[in-house]
Order: sequence, then C-alpha cells, then structure tokens
Amino acid sequence: MSGAAPPKNNNKLPKIILFGASLTQWAFEEDNRGFGWVLTQKYHDKAEVLNEGEAGYTSTMLIPNFKRIIERSVEPSAPRTLLFTIFVGANDAAILPSGPYVPLKRYEENMRYFVETILTQDNMPDTKIVLITPPPINIPNPPQTQDMEWYKETMKWKTYMSKKTYAEKIMEIAKEYGDETGRVAAVNLWKLLCDSALKDQGILGDEDAYHEDKSPGSGLKTAKAFEKGYFTDGLHFDGRAYDLLSNGLLDLISEKWPELAPDAVGA
Repeated sequence: MSGAAPPKNNNKLPKIILFGASLTQWAFEEDNRGFGWVLTQKYHDKAEVLNEGEAGYTSTMLIPNFKRIIERSVEPSAPRTLLFTIFVGANDAAILPSGPYVPLKRYEENMRYFVETILTQDNMPDTKIVLITPPPINIPNPPQTQDMEWYKETMKWKTYMSKKTYAEKIMEIAKEYGDETGRVAAVNLWKLLCDSALKDQGILGDEDAYHEDKSPGSGLKTAKAFEKGYFTDGLHFDGRAYDLLSNGLLDLISEKWPELAPDAVGA
C-alpha cells in the first residue's frame, strides 16, 4: 500500500482568481509558460487557480462576468479567495478604426468598481488584489526612411502611447487603494517588459534610455522591436513576456504578503 497522501479536493482548497482578457485566458498553457500555468504548479494542492479570462473583452464587457465571480465567491460555502488578479486594459486602450476602445475615464471607473467591490465584501475580508498594467504592443522595426512626425499621428503610435497612459493609471489606482487598505498592489508589467527589452539592447541605464523615441516596440525608427520570444504577434505573449509577469507577480506576493507565498500557503 502506498504511503502517499491522497490528492486534496479542489472544491475545498482556497482560491486564486485570475481575471482578465486573452492575456489571462491563454496564460494556462505550458507551451507559453503562462502565469496561470506557473501559479497552478506553484500552488499545487495548496490553492485552486481559476481561469477567469475572456479573450477580446474590455473592462466594460467584463462587468457581468465579474459580478458572477463575486456572487460565487461570497456564497457561505465558498472557499476563501486568497488572491484576485485583475489584468485588464490591453483592449480598452486600443485605438482602432472600429473596435472596443474604452475611454480612460470609463476605464478608471471600471477598475475602481472591481477593486472596491472586492474590498467591501464581508465574505472576502482578507482577499488581496493585484492589478497588472496593460503591456506595450510590439510593432516591427520600420524602414529608416520613416517620417516620424507623420508616424506619430497614426493609430499604431497612438495605441502604443494610450496603453502607456492606461498602465500609469493602474499604478496610480493601486497605490491609492494600497496605501488605504494594505490589500492592493500592482505589477508594473509595462516597465518590466520595457526594461527587459532595453537590457537586451544594451542601453538600460543610459541617460536617455526612457526617452519616448526609444520606446521598445513602438514602431519608431529610433526604437527597436522586442526580440523574438516575447510576443507571438503584436499583442499576445510568448514565454519571455509571461516569465517576466510570473516572476514579477510572485516577487510582489512574497514582498507584500509573505503569508500568501507558495511555500507559506497550507504550511
């Protein structure tokens, strides 16, 4: 007879909820080392990691889904929700001829609604919230004949800068609620990705490395696209990008809430 302990019932394990759009939904694949897959491995038999991502959705479109998740999470018989990640904004910030663009003011309102709803649930008194900023996009390197003034009027450039603005808004929101409650923090994925790309180029730390005209993936002739391995297309992640997110998230958890680190849960 084997002396191994029987597997734990996932219905009784505490929950980690990953909420967002395609970058969350597709993050449970081993092939791309998605952060959902990584957390599932790290918290095996300690917490159930739930995939609540919906490809193509904006913060506004996700509100009905969010309400259902909360209703389920606060049922008297529901297990504790340890952690709730919110990774929304890549679609909201996209400036396209016809698309799901959500203005910054509405985006902020939606994000605050998500955060405040969780914080005010009697049955989720200890749930921690991690906001993840929208990432940059990755536009291929253009010809050196590019007219930069013309390019900065295009939707590609405006979308790139829009995503940066939305990322800054996430950091602002997270700091405000984090300072007030100690239960909210953020992963600055925009910075993690850009810093990694600048390091690849050998210019991280240069005085002008963060100048707008050197923004990685921006499509400017004075900048460079992300190297292979970060993106599968202009938006969706490959392994290197998900590695940065997974490591950034786990580092944040260990720093802010060490009791939620994988080694501590269930110990």
